[in-house]
Amino acid sequence: TQATISGLILPLQDRSLLLPDNLVAEVTPMAGLIVESRKERWMLGHKHWRNMRIPVISFETLSGSSLRKHSEYARIAVVQGSGANENLPFWGMLVQNQPRAVQITEKDLMETDEQTSATELMAVFVKDNAARIPDLAYLEQQLISAGVVH
Repeated sequence: TQATISGLILPLQDRSLLLPDNLVAEVTPMAGLIVESRKERWMLGHKHWRNMRIPVISFETLSGSSLRKHSEYARIAVVQGSGANENLPFWGMLVQNQPRAVQITEKDLMETDEQTSATELMAVFVKDNAARIPDLAYLEQQLISAGVVH
C-alpha cells in the first residue's frame, strides 16, 4: 500500500502552492493585518495571532511576480516555522482563497520541468492540478535576513 499524505493547495494569484497540511497551523482572515512600509515589497506587515506577532509575506512578490489587488476571499495562511530560528515559530503568507485539502499518494504527484524560482523546490502536478512546492527554508531565511525576526 502507498503512504498517503494530507496536503493543502494554497491558491495564489499566479500559481498554487502545495504544503503538507500539518505545516499550516490555521488560515485566518486578512482583518487585523498591520501593514508596514518596508524596503522589501514582499513583506506585507504583521498580524497578531494567538498572542504572537507574526510576519506576513507575499509569496508572489518574493518570487519576482507583482501582486495585484488581492481577492475579496484573501486570507493569511499561518505556517509553522522549521524551528531553525526560535524567534520565528510561525509566519504568515497571503493566499487568495481558502486552501483546498488534498490526499496525495506517490502516484498522484508528478514532477514537471516547468521553470521554478528561488522560492520553490519544484513544480508538480497533483491529481492534474499544477502546483509549486515552496522552499520553506529559503522563505524563512529571507524573513530573518530582512530583519523582521528579532
